[in-house]
This record gives sequence, structure tokens and C-alpha cells, in this order.
Amino acid sequence: MSRAVSLLLESVRNQEEQARLRYQKSLADLEICRKNLDAINDYREIYSGELNDAGKGIMKTSTLTQFNSFISRLDTAAADQAASLRQAEAFVERCREDYQALQTRRKGLEKLLEKEAEEIRAAAAKAEQKLMDESALHSHMRRQRQEGM
Repeated sequence: MSRAVSLLLESVRNQEEQARLRYQKSLADLEICRKNLDAINDYREIYSGELNDAGKGIMKTSTLTQFNSFISRLDTAAADQAASLRQAEAFVERCREDYQALQTRRKGLEKLLEKEAEEIRAAAAKAEQKLMDESALHSHMRRQRQEGM
């Protein structure tokens, strides 16, 4: 059984490593999504400030329309990026859960192998003790026979 469990453990370790790498990549991708959303929001804020500054003076209607159109496109981009961020957060959670499940499975298999090894050690110790007891008994019986002669 230990050979099969060892092979399974090796497979689970490989799966765990792949899950760890996916989890780390998902965290990096999530951070990129956050930075992109922050950049879009910052750019919108800057552009809105420019619109307010330009609005204090005389502005053509076409210029105002262009400002508003661009701000609207930034709002759409921000909404799209926020949706991407939510998807990335959900993916990170799934990757974390997969990684933790594989860690738990690996630890369980390691405990199983550990228990099996302990049982083998205990059986070996018991067999050794039995041999020592038998040897001592035979030695004792030989001495008694020799004394009786």
C-alpha cells in the first residue's frame, strides 16, 4: 500500500505546486486589474478637473461635448475594469480554495504514510522483542539443563 500512497502523494505534491503557481499568478493578475482601475479613475478625475477649469472660461459647445464624451468613455472603461476586477477576485478565491484543498490532501497522505511507517516500526520492534524473549528463554532453558546434569 505504501508504494501506491507514495505515488499518489507525489502526484498530489505536483498538483499542489501547480495550484500554488496558479494562485500566485491570479494574485498578480488581480493586482494588475486594481492598478488599471485606479489609473482609469485617476485619469477621469484629472480630466474632470480640466473640464471644470476649462468651464470657468468661455468654452465652445463642441469642446464641452468632447470633454463629456471622453469622460463617458472613461466611465464605461472603469465599469468594464471593475467587472474584470470582480472576476479576478472570484478567480483568486477559486485558486486559493483549490490550493488549500490540495494542501489538505497532501497532509492527509503524509499522515497516512507516517502512520503506516510507525506501524511497520512497531511491528519490527515487537518481532525483535519476541526474538529476544525467545533467545533469553532458550538460554535460560539451556542453563537449567546444564545445571541439572
